[in-house]
Amino acid sequence: MKTKQLQKFFEDNGFNVYLTKQDNVQCAEIEKWTDGGVDMIIWLNPFTVDEFKDYVKDFDIDDEIDLHRQAKDYCSAFTIRQSLSDFTDFHNNLKEVASKL
Repeated sequence: MKTKQLQKFFEDNGFNVYLTKQDNVQCAEIEKWTDGGVDMIIWLNPFTVDEFKDYVKDFDIDDEIDLHRQAKDYCSAFTIRQSLSDFTDFHNNLKEVASKL
């Protein structure tokens, strides 16, 4: 899939897409919020379908919860149970988007 097609695909699926080049390779930050309002920025280098599918496959809910719970504000806003639900829903959404590719 060409860069513009991939960008449009992600934008049509609720992501913000910021294109950039690194060492002459087309890359992108794609951004989407969880239902709970956590801003998730995904760095894709290169900006390809396979790179996104690898990200989704390797997404670790426990790691995301551990990372975000290091912030005091996050801990005040979310219980562990809420975090688990929010990141599980987010991962399910990512898997749904990946299945459309």
